[in-house]
Amino acid sequence: MSANVDKVRSQSSTRRDDRRSTESSTRRDDIRRDDKRCTETARRRDDRRSTETARRRYDRRSTETATRRDARRSTETAIGRDDRRTTSTGKEKIKRKSRSRSSSSSSSSSSSSSGSSSSSSSRSSSGSRSSSSSSDSHSKSRKNSKKRKKEKQLKKKGKREKKLKRKKDKKMKTEEESPGPIQISKYLKERKRKSKFSMISGKKIKMKLKKSKKDKLRDKNRAELLEFLNSTL
Repeated sequence: MSANVDKVRSQSSTRRDDRRSTESSTRRDDIRRDDKRCTETARRRDDRRSTETARRRYDRRSTETATRRDARRSTETAIGRDDRRTTSTGKEKIKRKSRSRSSSSSSSSSSSSSGSSSSSSSRSSSGSRSSSSSSDSHSKSRKNSKKRKKEKQLKKKGKREKKLKRKKDKKMKTEEESPGPIQISKYLKERKRKSKFSMISGKKIKMKLKKSKKDKLRDKNRAELLEFLNSTL
């Protein structure tokens, strides 16, 4: 009887151990699955946020470029309108002068009661003078508008050349500040501190970047979310 009792006890203990082991394994699997799920959800959220920020930046840049183009076009159209108005006002002034001259010539011809031949000759001469003066004024206005356009183009070219010269001067100054051969000992001293340097420029490569306030807030929110998910599961 005692032997049977021992067998039953041993069997029950083995069964309990098996149940416990299976339950612990299932719990571990569940915990691992939950961790994977929460990490995947966090990654997806981060990816969505990054894509949204990139889209917003792209939209902002596109809107800024569109506004700049519209402003340039509006300024160009305004300049063209001003030029046209100046030319039109010049033409109107010339026409008024020609009319006044023709009226004065007609009045002088009517007042003079001398021969018809002399009056006709004076009228023809005044008409030729008015036509020549109008053509000269038209040509002068066109020449002035062309000169203005050329002056504007020359000013723009001068500004661009000045900018290029300044950039070249800065480059030359930087090159002149470091004359002679490069001292390799400076870079070797810094390399002893277990830091990476570029083989081309010899400058130190920054392996760690400083986190901004937005990055820190994002990390805190992510940690809180993970804790909440783990606690609920």
